[in-house]
Amino acid sequence: MNLKYDYSHKGDFEMKVTTFFGLEEILAKELLHLGGKEITPFKRGVSVVGDIGFLYKINLCSHTALKIVIPIIKFNANNENEFYDNIKKIDWERFISVTDSIMIESVLNSDLFTHSLFVSQKAKDAIVDRFRERTGKRPDVDLIFPAFKLYIHVFKNEVTINLDSSGDPLYKRGYRSDINDAPMKEVLAAGLVKLSGWERHIELIDGMCGAGTIAIEAALWANNIPPGYYRPNFTFMKWHNYDEKLFETIYESCISKIKNEPVNIIANDIDELTVKKAITNTKNAKVDDVVTCVNHSFFDLNPSRKGGVVILNPPYGERLEVQEIEKLYKEIGNKLKKDFQNYNAWIITSSPEAIKSIGLRPSRKIQIYNGSLECRYLKFELYGGSKKASKNPDTMVKK
Repeated sequence: MNLKYDYSHKGDFEMKVTTFFGLEEILAKELLHLGGKEITPFKRGVSVVGDIGFLYKINLCSHTALKIVIPIIKFNANNENEFYDNIKKIDWERFISVTDSIMIESVLNSDLFTHSLFVSQKAKDAIVDRFRERTGKRPDVDLIFPAFKLYIHVFKNEVTINLDSSGDPLYKRGYRSDINDAPMKEVLAAGLVKLSGWERHIELIDGMCGAGTIAIEAALWANNIPPGYYRPNFTFMKWHNYDEKLFETIYESCISKIKNEPVNIIANDIDELTVKKAITNTKNAKVDDVVTCVNHSFFDLNPSRKGGVVILNPPYGERLEVQEIEKLYKEIGNKLKKDFQNYNAWIITSSPEAIKSIGLRPSRKIQIYNGSLECRYLKFELYGGSKKASKNPDTMVKK
């Protein structure tokens, strides 16, 4: 079998960059900005072409990528024996030695293969057996920080073997030491900021901020801080072809572009302990000079009349009665109409009852997932008067 990618390849190669459902177009624009070629979005990801330096760069700099994998081979297998034999035929010596550690993760969409742990175990057995037959020794398994992490995807009978360059998912930035239960992933928070159309010169209010993730991700983007700045390692750093000097050059170039300009970002929450967590995280991320954390009820906020963007991640209703959720969202809608004129408000929710109760007509609805929850990300344009008058002031009656 011919490998699509191996360590002897010095030029461009294909990469698969995964993300959350609903962020594919945002990720595609980001990869184009970073210098990617042949960009093709697919469900929960984007295919892109670049060289090894580009792979380092997107691991370090992408705000909306979850992981970057390299497809190394594809084959068909109709049963576990075919699967094992095809894995064993691959020239794994091009990638790893018996002193390296491995980890295998599998995702299945197949009636032929239905147990991901079994598939991962079978692949591991094939690799280990190949090395044992040739050298009398075998590579070890490391589930924490392996030198070589495989990502196997099975669709029907089609098996794709990918080399995972990232290791831990890229939403694990490293700045969050204090979080709430079920916190929003950093990649999703960054995606919500970008989808909102917010720009660094206007005010951003994270009105129910929790641990401050949306506000922090906005600050990283506004000041050109690479999201990978806080991570101590990536899996590609253990590869045989890791070019440390090239990575250091890319790292220093990205760090040199960090800005230190004033940005008006407010992270607000009603719970005092939660706000303390947000303050800790903003300090860890080194954006506490950009993000102002305040301890108020959203309903007590008095925003600037100049306008801006407000993003809300209120309770979805999993732990609230339907009547409570309807009342809460009705109050949110009333507050937005009363005090957030000239703002664009964005609300993420998985509750259909909540959407109906807001009492405002969304100008945009985006389907997105927060973990396993199917959500809608809703945009509300709040005008300081009627929509028609605010868009065409000459039509207003003069007294």
